[in-house]
Amino acid sequence: MAAKKKNWLLYGANGYTGELIARKAAERGLKPILAGRSELKIRPLAEELGLSYRIFSLDNEAEVGTQISDCFAVLHCAGPFVETAVPMANACIASGVHYLDITGEIPVYEKLYALSSKAIAKKVMLLPGVGFDIVPTDCLAVMLKEKLPKAHFLELGFSGFTDISRGTLKSALAQLPYGSKVRRNGKIENIPQLSLKKIVEISGSYAEFFAIPWGDVFTAFISTGIPNITVYSSLPASQAKLLKWLQPTTALLKSSLILKGMQKLVELTVSGPGDEKRKSGSVLLWGEAWTEASSKKVSIRMRCAEGYEFTMESALAAIAKVEKGNTQFGFMTPAKVFGPKFVLEIPGTKILS
Repeated sequence: MAAKKKNWLLYGANGYTGELIARKAAERGLKPILAGRSELKIRPLAEELGLSYRIFSLDNEAEVGTQISDCFAVLHCAGPFVETAVPMANACIASGVHYLDITGEIPVYEKLYALSSKAIAKKVMLLPGVGFDIVPTDCLAVMLKEKLPKAHFLELGFSGFTDISRGTLKSALAQLPYGSKVRRNGKIENIPQLSLKKIVEISGSYAEFFAIPWGDVFTAFISTGIPNITVYSSLPASQAKLLKWLQPTTALLKSSLILKGMQKLVELTVSGPGDEKRKSGSVLLWGEAWTEASSKKVSIRMRCAEGYEFTMESALAAIAKVEKGNTQFGFMTPAKVFGPKFVLEIPGTKILS
């Protein structure tokens, strides 16, 4: 019988969220192996935190496999995930290593889902979205399904997510030209940005929410089987105006040259929320489900920590569960493998109603 692997590897440890997770892990006495493409960025962080490190790119699957083969899991935090997730996931499958990431991008979920049968054959779990994308909303979706097993429609939404990291913004730019997405009768459909909105009341205040191409449009169908899904987010007035102003030009971002240029600008000018904003902030979430005849409707309101703070905590909680053997093979969602109460284990999470 093979000895149980004790290591786990954090790839992309020098990114905004990766560094947060690395620091929190070290603070708790955990010993992830930090990894990434740039020794200039990874080595100083590893030495500061007293952690080991490895430097490798994702260009050669065999090389990646060699670097991760002594680990029970990889927590993949290096975006843009649409470019990096599949190479890392393929290496994990080949090496018998569980794959986790913090993406929220529908195209990434689709690509990883297509690898599920390969992962099952190698007894590997593919678990994307162990951060704010998509743990709170995924758990909320399953809670609603449990309250109304015959639900045919599901709506999820959140507000309070303000500052974003450069990695998140770079991924958002890549998706911008393709509009928003909803699921109708089991199929994902494209709709124009900002074309679907609703007013929602949470804790006595009302806010305007717009449909967004959030990961749950893909994953909540797997977690619940509900065929009609829309995810909403409230946008500050300034952001909504900016998006409307940019709409006529978003098609230009389909050009890889223009997209890379914009992403480079983001890399140079955007950081992410500071410590104070992260620790003092919070996100309000809501979810509603109803039957086809609309005769029955259930809803849940929930509060959780600020998005990046939540991601840091939930990613480490997910790794801890995997280390204890809480796994299923193939493509999984957080609520499917850990149960819908997983979100309540994350500090700062509370059901409001």
